[in-house]
Amino acid sequence: MKKVFPLILGLTVLLAACGPKAAPTIDAASVQASAVAMAFTMAAQTQAALPTATATLPSTETPTLAPPSPTFALPTFPSVLPTATSAASGGACSGLMNPKPGGPQVYVVIDNRTKGTLTFSLYLNETPFACGFVRGVSSIGSRSSLGVTIPEGCYWPSAYVNDPKKPASLSGPQACIHGNDKITIIVDYQGMKWVFP
Repeated sequence: MKKVFPLILGLTVLLAACGPKAAPTIDAASVQASAVAMAFTMAAQTQAALPTATATLPSTETPTLAPPSPTFALPTFPSVLPTATSAASGGACSGLMNPKPGGPQVYVVIDNRTKGTLTFSLYLNETPFACGFVRGVSSIGSRSSLGVTIPEGCYWPSAYVNDPKKPASLSGPQACIHGNDKITIIVDYQGMKWVFP
C-alpha cells in the first residue's frame, strides 16, 4: 500500500499538468465597464420610446339646448272602444283561394325530385279574379308530380322537403304566368325553378 500511494499521486500530478488551462477570472474593471455600457443602452432605449410632444388644441364650445317653450294643455277626447268583428285581419288574400276562381286559367305541374315528401304552398298575388294560397297542392309524394289548373298571375312558391336525411326549406323565385302553355315548377334539394316552354 505504501508503494501504490506515491504512484497514484505521481500519475495525478502528471495528468493535471497535461489538462487544459483554467478559465481566467474577470477583473472588476471589466465588470464595471459592462454595467455602465448596459445602463447607457437602457437610458437611450427609454428616451427613444418616449412619445413626442404634440400641441394640444383648445377645447371647443359645447352647444347648449335652448330653453323649452311653454306647454299648452291639449283637449281630451272621449275614448271609443272598437267593436269585435268576425272577419280575420289581413284581407281576402291571407287565406286559401276561392275553390273556383274566375279569370284565365293556366296548367302548372309541380315536379318533386327529392327523396322526401314535399309540403308545398303556392301563393297568388292579388289579381282582379283571385288571390291567396292555391288549394290542393299542400302535399306531394317523393319523386312524383302534381298538376293543377290555376288562374293567371304572379305566384310565389315555398316548400319544405320532409326527408329525414336531408331536410330543406325552400322558397321562391316569384314568377308571373300567362297563356295556355304547360309550365313546370321543379323542386330539388338546391331550390325551385320555373320551366317555361
